[in-house]
Amino acid sequence: MIDKMIRCKDLLIHNHIESLNEWFVKCPPQGKEKHWKDGRSAKETAKHWVHTIPQPFKDMLELWKLKFNVCSPEYVTTFDSNRGNGRNHDLLILAENENKEPIVISVESKADELFGDTISNTIKAANERLNKNPNSKGLARIKDLRVALFGKEDDSQLSLRYQLLTAVAGTIAEANKQKAKSAIFLIQTFISYEINNNKHKNQDDLDSFIMLLTKSNYTQIHNHQLIGPFRITSKTHYLPDDIDLWIGKYEIEI
Repeated sequence: MIDKMIRCKDLLIHNHIESLNEWFVKCPPQGKEKHWKDGRSAKETAKHWVHTIPQPFKDMLELWKLKFNVCSPEYVTTFDSNRGNGRNHDLLILAENENKEPIVISVESKADELFGDTISNTIKAANERLNKNPNSKGLARIKDLRVALFGKEDDSQLSLRYQLLTAVAGTIAEANKQKAKSAIFLIQTFISYEINNNKHKNQDDLDSFIMLLTKSNYTQIHNHQLIGPFRITSKTHYLPDDIDLWIGKYEIEI
């Protein structure tokens, strides 16, 4: 490898990933072969990270003077006590600053994919599961996330993309787990002439999320911009309110 960062499965440094094939075999995307295609975010992430660190990523964090120690694709972080899937990071990176303080970085990769479904539709799906299974915790999870991140439930949140809530929650929860006081959530977008039909929609969805999360201190986020720090409103066991959160985005041409 050109850089010294260890690529591995589940942050286990002995379980190295040193090739594109190992990346897929050890840490396949949720859709397996269906999502492992050129131009799709899962495979493009592997292609751009398996041997090097992308320059736009390094440029964005240059002033932080970080040492990147370990990264794991498709790493899952638990962010609440409700049953269900945790936050599936496209890439989770453990770094440290000049003072040897831990920094957690979560990367969300996009090409032509949206940020999942809206909160409104996610609530509808959770209600359907609850009708079939009285023990379903989906509605409780959605409520807890909305209160933790925004301080309350509000109709203005219903059009937000639920994946952005779980992504930020998972980033903060992993920082808490790693005893880090700073957490960075980055959106990595692969662009080309053939893809990115949803680029403008994703930007609008991200801006709407940023505006509500920051209580309109920021109304949008631009390419190669890192904003923060922010702190969530209500703390939980998994999500403390004393972790500084930064959010950024950058593009990679393919």
